[in-house]
Amino acid sequence: MSRPWWTIVGVVAVLVVASNLALREIDQRTRPPGGPTSSSFATAPDGTAAYAELLERFDRPVIRLREPPSEADLSPESTLVLLDAEGLRTNDWLAAESHLRGGGRLVYAGDDVAWLDDVDGDLVWRERFAGSARVPPGTTGLGGVRRVRSDAQGLWQEDDGVLLEAEQGRGALALRRPLGRGEVVLLSDASPLQNELLASADNAAFGLAVAGPPGRPVLFAESFHGYGEASGLDAVPLRWWWVLAGLLLAALVLALAQGRRLGPAELPGRVLPPARVEFAEALATQLARTRPRGDAVQTAHRLVRERLLRRLRLPADAEEAEVRAAAGARGVDPEIVDVALVGLQPDLLAAGRALRKLERMEAKA
Repeated sequence: MSRPWWTIVGVVAVLVVASNLALREIDQRTRPPGGPTSSSFATAPDGTAAYAELLERFDRPVIRLREPPSEADLSPESTLVLLDAEGLRTNDWLAAESHLRGGGRLVYAGDDVAWLDDVDGDLVWRERFAGSARVPPGTTGLGGVRRVRSDAQGLWQEDDGVLLEAEQGRGALALRRPLGRGEVVLLSDASPLQNELLASADNAAFGLAVAGPPGRPVLFAESFHGYGEASGLDAVPLRWWWVLAGLLLAALVLALAQGRRLGPAELPGRVLPPARVEFAEALATQLARTRPRGDAVQTAHRLVRERLLRRLRLPADAEEAEVRAAAGARGVDPEIVDVALVGLQPDLLAAGRALRKLERMEAKA
């Protein structure tokens, strides 16, 4: 395949890949809000994508776990977030418990209390609406949080370790329980951390406080929301996309560099006509090749003599001795004097050289 065809194929391939990436980006930016309830991938009102973005902005690295907690590497220096995690298995809770006993942190929201016996066997969750909740006096660890809005459909029936108590009705929206060297924050409902209410009251500050101090990674368990291990294009790391984009750009530049230009290459500068001296030498060479050349020699001898006498300011009938003396005083080349006076060398090239030297002397004068 010739080079132009390779160039065309390369350009077409680059355009196809670039078009697919552009369409993928447009689809992601224009896709309507959606996603599973309480998922950090979900942009719907009941999702928590805004909460995950809030954590990242305030120096809490966010990691989305696509595998169950029992299969993940849960660092005790991180916070595990389980929001509306349906189908929590025994192995998953054992992994979360080990994470807590090692010094980890857990933020849990939901009404599944079966696995909470190891935390507090007396916990009771009851259906009860709570539009807002306040921080009880003397509560520590929540910074400036005073009031949290919610759309809770249930409350904890507990008075110990309350972080948020319902303003209307009896019950707690959030509890704190120690386990080993770690701590569990139990929310009766995930609505305070969901997209719709995160910007209300002190919800955002509450979400940052329960996640832990700045620099602490936050792990969102997404396998319970239907997100398994990534496949297809989603499995390609972001840094690989950047490398691919760089390679495609390099291929495009190479194709443009190797392609045939439109028309001949432009000369670096304007072509100038030959100098007068070069023209005179070329003309003298042509005249020297002609036969006979006696007339040309005589004419050249006469021109040299006239120009030399005019430069020396001598009359046309000046004697040879007078001419040589004046020429010596003015620093004239003896070869010019010889050609002008007697034409010792009947050579047209010698006469041409003499004329050229006289022209240069006149140009400098």
